[in-house]
Amino acid sequence: MEYITIICDIKNSCQLDNREEVQLQLICTLKEVNQRFAEQIAAPFLITLGDEWQGLLHGDGDYQEIIDFFKEKLPDICFYTGIGIGEISISNFELTVNQLDGPSFHKARKAIRLAKKLGYSLVLLK
Repeated sequence: MEYITIICDIKNSCQLDNREEVQLQLICTLKEVNQRFAEQIAAPFLITLGDEWQGLLHGDGDYQEIIDFFKEKLPDICFYTGIGIGEISISNFELTVNQLDGPSFHKARKAIRLAKKLGYSLVLLK
């Protein structure tokens, strides 16, 4: 079964004057996205590294709708997005998203690195 892994990372977050405010805004947004899109989410979005967040959607999830939601709720924040579509090898959904693993996650991690390297807002790997 295929899943969609989404990894987002705030661009130049260390240079933000209001970093603490942005982090609090991000936390509220993640809570809201997890509630609003619960039926599409296999593992809820959470902050994984500094100003990076990650979530896992079921294969039929609408990743563009969720990215648009992030853009709407975080209008003054530019972020990179890496999307990986594929299977997962650890699928115990009692674990948090950062404890899961598999090709979908590996592709998303490669996609976010590529987005940062090339300066793209979004990279999707299938």
